[in-house]
Amino acid sequence: MPLGAAGAAELALRPFVLSALVLALGLGFADRANAAVGAASSVSVPPGARVIDLPGATLLPGLIDVHVHLTWDDGLSEASRDAARRTLAAGFTTVRSCGAPGGADLVLRDAIARGAVEGPRVVAAGAPLGYAGGVCAQVFPGEGVFQTAEAALAHVRRLAAAGASWVKVCAGGGVVPGPDDDAAVKVPPPILAAVVAEAHRLGLEVAAHAQGPAAVTAAVKAGVDSIEHGSLLDEAAARLMIDRGTWLVPTFARLRWRREQAAAAGASPDALTRAAAAEERARERLRRAIALGVPVALGSDATVIPHGLNAREVAALVELGLTPPQALRAATLQAAALLGWSDRVGSLRPGHFADLLAVDGDPLADPAALERVLLVVKGGVVVRAPAAIAAPGTAGTSPGYAGSARRRAVPTCPAESERRCIRLR
Repeated sequence: MPLGAAGAAELALRPFVLSALVLALGLGFADRANAAVGAASSVSVPPGARVIDLPGATLLPGLIDVHVHLTWDDGLSEASRDAARRTLAAGFTTVRSCGAPGGADLVLRDAIARGAVEGPRVVAAGAPLGYAGGVCAQVFPGEGVFQTAEAALAHVRRLAAAGASWVKVCAGGGVVPGPDDDAAVKVPPPILAAVVAEAHRLGLEVAAHAQGPAAVTAAVKAGVDSIEHGSLLDEAAARLMIDRGTWLVPTFARLRWRREQAAAAGASPDALTRAAAAEERARERLRRAIALGVPVALGSDATVIPHGLNAREVAALVELGLTPPQALRAATLQAAALLGWSDRVGSLRPGHFADLLAVDGDPLADPAALERVLLVVKGGVVVRAPAAIAAPGTAGTSPGYAGSARRRAVPTCPAESERRCIRLR
């Protein structure tokens, strides 16, 4: 259940200790004065601390989703607030917004950071770049639509001035993979290269929406930092990604979700057959790329799937060939590395934000356990807890951190705000 303001305030100010099975994922763990992680025999409970006993639960770092769309309005509507709350309640304490109309995700990011909205930390891309007539120009009409290099570069500079951390550009392919996407390249390669160069010059990373091998190859050669979807990439494109160290964010669970929703809505058998064939083709291509060793980070494309169901992408990554530990690393360590935030999120280490998730069961044996959330802690503040430890009250908030790893200083853990971090004593 969401924790009310009274409960959040009480647990933020009072030391607490969690008792649960720790899923280490090969990480180092350390304690701090008011939060300890380790075997029960090694944990020294501070005087007056409240013990949150979660027998049978598994404790792991807060999860990270590097492809979401939380807002489609001004960033402060009830719909946007609800999307942010549901995402955080699902255990995702950090997300990357891969675009919003008018840069509304920048507004939402800042509202969460100052405590006006409850939600995950947001790394925001603002309004995406879309070549006229392409998918981004249709989904995100307005300021990011371009036809010339000059217009595209001007938008990159606007994003940097507005405080965006990433640039999202649609290199080629539809919202979901289609029969024409193998050869589709929407942005002329010289313009794509210029966009990446300008973004990197200004300290921004670049994510490219690309479905087929032609668009993936063009984007990787231009120097983008991540490929979003990549559903139809071939072996040559995959090997190029490996050579360049380009991240893949498969967003695979959404394909099954769309097909299931279409079936429930009464879609024709022919339409469902085509959807199933497209899903199987993407599964085969992505499995091959992952088997080759393309670096993978978890992204759900939440908005296509409902907010709060982000963890289904973990099971989807297992379906694509990752082991359960590898899929969890894609949602923690790998996702943090993609963001350039390995120094603050994705693991429980000294100096990192105290982001914790407790789930009912063992996600190594059953990835669906990640959907059975018992407890969520963001920045040392309990934001979701079992009824037995939750106090009544209104919706609470928790502290956040926003900004680009290249452009913002690494957060520290001063004594007055140490509850936000895990600090080695």
